[in-house]
Amino acid sequence: MWKLDFYVLPPDRYGDLNDDIILDFDEKARYLSERENLYVPDSIFSQEDRDGLTLEDFLFVNEQSDSSALLREIILKQRMCSDTYDEIEEKAEYGYLPVSTVDIPEETAPLCVGRVRDIEEEKCRKVNDVVRIKRLYIVSTDNYSVYEDRARVCYPDLFFHDDAFLYASEMGSCMDMAEELSRHLAALNDAGRSLYLYYGQNEKSALSELKAKYKIECSGKGSNEGESYNKEITYGKQSYQLTCNPHTKLHGKRTDERIYFCWGRIEIESHKIIIVRIGGHWKK
Repeated sequence: MWKLDFYVLPPDRYGDLNDDIILDFDEKARYLSERENLYVPDSIFSQEDRDGLTLEDFLFVNEQSDSSALLREIILKQRMCSDTYDEIEEKAEYGYLPVSTVDIPEETAPLCVGRVRDIEEEKCRKVNDVVRIKRLYIVSTDNYSVYEDRARVCYPDLFFHDDAFLYASEMGSCMDMAEELSRHLAALNDAGRSLYLYYGQNEKSALSELKAKYKIECSGKGSNEGESYNKEITYGKQSYQLTCNPHTKLHGKRTDERIYFCWGRIEIESHKIIIVRIGGHWKK
């Protein structure tokens, strides 16, 4: 399973911290520590905020408060690292966990988990923020095997057949295809199932909406296709026969680069869209 390294960012102003902000930070730190890799750079202790105050001052030197004691307990539980923030920015892949979501620098905001202050909203968004950050990196993947592993993380509302990537190399190099492939999978993940159910499981209407809203060429069974495309899948102890005519066409209407999928079965992952075959035209 693909794990990403996240690094704690100092707040813009330690004087703005309160228990609610720190407890919110603690919740996200627990989540990232359990599911990803979270580090506290050593240099965070000497970096000054806009008042000239450092984390070391706030936690150990100045007059202590309940908030500083709470933050000290949380920070000292995390794994430390010797990387400076300049060195972190040189890494190929990373993310940030801000102590406070107030005044996050614009240039680092896309890589930050938790960019809103409301705690209840944050509870709903924190997983999505991790996925959002990982999607920034999957488009640079240069190996289909690696991409397959990452896709299962980046598109959690899709269910990938074991053979989904068996023919992916027919489309050319992963480096050349990753961005467009990711755009299609994101649309299917984020909107495909909800559109299909919204339109009363009317395939034509759902595909039409996907095409209009996401600029993705897609269709069901073609007029020149006689039989349906079928694929067997084993889930649990049961075998299911899937009809897999719906497909998207990468890079435009007239290409053979395709994603074949099934709208899903209630018995399989609560009706997630099933990605069955990624590759060239499915020939009988």
